[in-house]
Amino acid sequence: MTTLIEMSRTAIPAGRLLSALAIAVCVAIPLLGLFTTVRAEGGVPVPAPAGTTWRIIAGYNTGTHGDHDGGDPHAIDLVRTDAPTDWTQVLSPVDGEVTWSDNNGLSIRDSNGYAHLLVHLDPGDHIRRGLRVSVGDPVGLVFPVGYDVNGGVAHIHYAIHSTSGGGRLNRTIPFTGMYAIEGRELHWADEYNMHAGLEFTSTNTPNWTAPAVEPGVEAPAEDEQVVVPEPEPEPAVVWTIPADAPVGGWRAVGVERNTSVAGLFSSLAMLEAPLDELVVRNHRTSSYERFDPSDPASADVAVRSLRAGQAVWALVEPEAAWLPAPPVEPRQVTIRLSGGANLISWQGPDRDVSEALRNVAHFSHAYRYDPYSESWQFWSPDAPGFVNSLGTLRSGDALYVVVRVASVWTQLP
Repeated sequence: MTTLIEMSRTAIPAGRLLSALAIAVCVAIPLLGLFTTVRAEGGVPVPAPAGTTWRIIAGYNTGTHGDHDGGDPHAIDLVRTDAPTDWTQVLSPVDGEVTWSDNNGLSIRDSNGYAHLLVHLDPGDHIRRGLRVSVGDPVGLVFPVGYDVNGGVAHIHYAIHSTSGGGRLNRTIPFTGMYAIEGRELHWADEYNMHAGLEFTSTNTPNWTAPAVEPGVEAPAEDEQVVVPEPEPEPAVVWTIPADAPVGGWRAVGVERNTSVAGLFSSLAMLEAPLDELVVRNHRTSSYERFDPSDPASADVAVRSLRAGQAVWALVEPEAAWLPAPPVEPRQVTIRLSGGANLISWQGPDRDVSEALRNVAHFSHAYRYDPYSESWQFWSPDAPGFVNSLGTLRSGDALYVVVRVASVWTQLP
């Protein structure tokens, strides 16, 4: 089977989306098992104390993360955002055995044979080759500038390497599946500095557990296989189809919880939503990427991460009544906005648009597609009243928010 790394990305230019909204393709699409088994929750925690917050300042495919630099294109550099990174305690992100350490870092080999490399830190005096450690165990402190060759920035270099005899480090693997970091799937493509800017809150504590089996990553030997119990099913959500529900065509769908594109499709399919495909906006390339589970060419899009507060476009089967998404439970979410249009969802309670968007920095205007009237609704604080047609944001609504400068927006429920 072709690997996800070998798949090419399928993109739809941003300018073509509006014309595509009027087109519905009558296709029967079974959800392939390849995508229904992709895990978007679990994985490994950030290698730092629970509750601390971190940002990726250097992602995949940089000048220091690549095949030219030790075979580590999937390495990430993490800095702390809630306090100085200098001398922050580093915790093991995995159960395993220390297979290498020196005065700059260490590696911990897990039960699957992958080595978790942590660099630019001062290992504890107790760290030695052959030591068994568990998730949450202290393993060192982050070096400040001047104590280590860390490029002038105190940070944790974290990478997961395949290994060969004697614990020798080979090429890295991406943070996906059973190695998704804090539940985020950091899929791989050949983009420069991929995933830079993503933020995480560590959940690293003793007795932290993670899934033991991942599709797409080489499994341990047969006698080492671990049986993972099936997760408890989520409570059923009952959808009611309004009498005037529109049929067929495109709808914008809000993302209620952190997941992957395939995970969202799967959850909607289980609720019997009549979907043909999902389309996700890539802000880095200003393009739209489609996911159709019957099309192997869109497999790379399947593992893209989605965060609560984002939104996607969904193509509803022709003549099928669209099931409106149930209201989300109001919550506080933080969304990174790029300069220009951002497709997001409102995670708060029903609220007047002016109040809901009042704390968006550098805000210009917002617009939302209404499938009932098949028209766009608009709102801007600077526009005259007769121009503004978007009045109330309902819980779970998807809309475009346009900002003049990139910023971070925390929605206040």
